[in-house]
Amino acid sequence: MKIKKIIPSFSERIWGGQGLKKFGFKIPSDKKIGEAWVISAHENGMGFLEEANEQGESLKAFFDQNRSLFGDYQGDYPLLSKIITPEDYLSVQVHPNDEYAMKHHNSLGKPESWFVIDCPENAELIYGHNAKTKAEFETLIQEGNWDQLLKKVPIKKGDFVYVGAGKIHAITPGVVVYELQRSSDITYRLYDYDRVDAKTGQPRELHIQESLDNVMIPDDNGVLVRSADKLVFSSDFFTLFRLKTIGEVWSCPEDTNWLQWTVLEGQGTINGVKFSAGESAIAFDGVAPLEIQGSMEVLISWQKK
Repeated sequence: MKIKKIIPSFSERIWGGQGLKKFGFKIPSDKKIGEAWVISAHENGMGFLEEANEQGESLKAFFDQNRSLFGDYQGDYPLLSKIITPEDYLSVQVHPNDEYAMKHHNSLGKPESWFVIDCPENAELIYGHNAKTKAEFETLIQEGNWDQLLKKVPIKKGDFVYVGAGKIHAITPGVVVYELQRSSDITYRLYDYDRVDAKTGQPRELHIQESLDNVMIPDDNGVLVRSADKLVFSSDFFTLFRLKTIGEVWSCPEDTNWLQWTVLEGQGTINGVKFSAGESAIAFDGVAPLEIQGSMEVLISWQKK
């Protein structure tokens, strides 16, 4: 099994800050950086291979040129992972399914998920809504009655939340998450706290009709895993495994030809390659046990064959 570390891409956001420095990332001190796209082959936040002899080679280019090493996977590199460190509220959003995204954007839909790395005491996430009908949903929007419309759930460090297509959601200040999602960047803003774009001086763009086209009505209960550990979540879109260890041989799953991971805490080696907090990698060309030395918390993810 071959391992290659990935250099992340960073995104400035209106709700960002300097929180990513806690993971060892070198970010500009004069910018509000909100996201590290730690494993990405998406053009809006491309990752690059770290090795000196491959500087300048993007993950997308490497993947496209070496598909045989990934089990001859067809299509774009399917997963995208981020670390998000908000100092303010993210916009209230909804994402489309594959059919809608392909028709309107020639893109995959955007199911995503959050593993809560850290959060304030008594933290909450916006997760779902309370409307029973589309008419009620539209009325509450028109009235600006967001407190009645939006559903909040309490969360703690170590919790996991799955955000399927059509699920209303938003991250709140201080809730640091590892986001695992499909490789898509289609987001519809339903509400943005009346914030103004710093460059244009105009209210930030909303996507009310697109949100109405995609939101689940009535809402479902979603998937919320408390104190997530080991096999956290698995679906056709992605699988997530949390490994917190001081040294272990981890057997790779048989339902994939490749893996990706991010180290959240600690330092050590994985199959002889040194890792520390904030570093990410892909592993391919067959699956073999991960031999971990040192004390680390690692989030491992993959897509099933």
